[in-house]
Amino acid sequence: MIRALALSLLFLTSACTGGSYGLSDGDASYDEIRKASDDCKAKGGEIRLKSGGDNRELSDYECKIPKGS
Repeated sequence: MIRALALSLLFLTSACTGGSYGLSDGDASYDEIRKASDDCKAKGGEIRLKSGGDNRELSDYECKIPKGS
């Protein structure tokens, strides 16, 4: 019962995010941001700095993909 509930919550959580994901660790150089942005756009998303994030850290960015994309 608990396992079924946990799986249901996991499914609902992933459905709510719309497929958005955070970027990997590293320096947020122009080339890295450009590559991540191109990959994100190909999936229907847009690169954004996380709230309170450091613009020099790649992991502080996310690919925000709207629901239904």
